[in-house]
Amino acid sequence: MTVIDHRSLRNVLGCFATGVAVLTTRTVEGEHAAVTINSFSSVSLDPPLVLFSLAKNSNVLEHFQNARGFAVNVPSHRQEALSNMFARPSSANWDETEFVEGENGCALFSNSLAQIECAPHAEIDGGDHRVFFGLVIHLHLHSTIDPLLFYRSGYGTYLRSQWKKIAVEDGSLSDFFIGGRG
Repeated sequence: MTVIDHRSLRNVLGCFATGVAVLTTRTVEGEHAAVTINSFSSVSLDPPLVLFSLAKNSNVLEHFQNARGFAVNVPSHRQEALSNMFARPSSANWDETEFVEGENGCALFSNSLAQIECAPHAEIDGGDHRVFFGLVIHLHLHSTIDPLLFYRSGYGTYLRSQWKKIAVEDGSLSDFFIGGRG
């Protein structure tokens, strides 16, 4: 078996641009807990499932393992400070950010693009991480501004096509275009 150097693997995987999410839950004592991740994905539409992973040495791991619910906040490109705040959750100051509690009691951050409230569905081993599956119970869509993206260990955005405009259901034009061959 080939031995893969961890730094080389991180460098190669960093070439895959990802979204950023800030997960929130409640501790068994009822306190809010949150962490910034880029390991978030949709899994299934029926039933509606999402997944995320947390490092086994994360200081918030047990909060998510014991959670009765969690929320996924999708930050806009204007929320880099929010992302940074919870990238090191042990030093986060909850008084520095605006949020409301969702129906499952978890924090939903103001000005996020969207939020997904979930009930725990399953948890499995994933090497040096734990992989969590959540059953989507509530959705909140707020904004169409650009998302916060992560690429090669840094934040970024993407360029929109200046030449293509496509109509959306409400009759307006969208700046987002995904070209394809068919």
